[in-house]
Amino acid sequence: MIYLAFYRGEGRFFSDTLVQRITRSEFSHCELFVSALPPLPGQTHSCVSAVGKHGGVCVRDITFRPGAYEFVAVPWAPSDTFERAERHLGKGYDYWGLLMTQLVNMRRHAPDRWFCSKLCAKAMGLADPHTYAPGDLKRVVEEHNRTYMAAQELAETRQAAIRPRATHGAPFFPGSGIFAGGLRTAREGAANAISQLTGSIDDGGIRATAPQRLAKRTQGLTTTRNRPALTQTTQTGTVLRFPGRIAR
Repeated sequence: MIYLAFYRGEGRFFSDTLVQRITRSEFSHCELFVSALPPLPGQTHSCVSAVGKHGGVCVRDITFRPGAYEFVAVPWAPSDTFERAERHLGKGYDYWGLLMTQLVNMRRHAPDRWFCSKLCAKAMGLADPHTYAPGDLKRVVEEHNRTYMAAQELAETRQAAIRPRATHGAPFFPGSGIFAGGLRTAREGAANAISQLTGSIDDGGIRATAPQRLAKRTQGLTTTRNRPALTQTTQTGTVLRFPGRIAR
């Protein structure tokens, strides 16, 4: 899961207090990281962000001090959000963009330089990422989260409405209960229809020949009923009859 960590600051004037006042927010910085479980204060995670004192975009291990950070999960973010941010490693810090978008609201910025919320917004696929201060990004992400969760609940409700239901104690789905009985009846009817048309029934892979087809196969064969008996006269004059064999 993608997470954002929003930093409240420790009172440093230029890096914390000034940013908070300019952006009219309690947050002065944000970091992006990945975690399989909801993060807790005191844990250490590998985060990516743009930091002025580190020269720009960097990845570093941060221990989240209790009370200094607030976490927001981003379930709708692309799975490669962290990798998207990492593509800008080593690029410089966008001081110009921070001032021109947040101080004087002129929406000017350097395309190849980044500040923290601009980088995180870009990695998550938000439009105009340079317009977001940390506090703005938090509000927008939380609004997107509410929309995402509402859509998920609506999809689950619709899915439950069309999901097969149990009928008279028998679950209505292929392979059991009423559905299976109806399917079996349909298969038997199809087999009977095939047998009437083709003269054969295929039951479990065993093909049995119907009487009418067997009769056609035996037409013209000589049997003891239509073949003359063989005779032989002995020396005493006795005539012996030998019944004909069934032709094969």
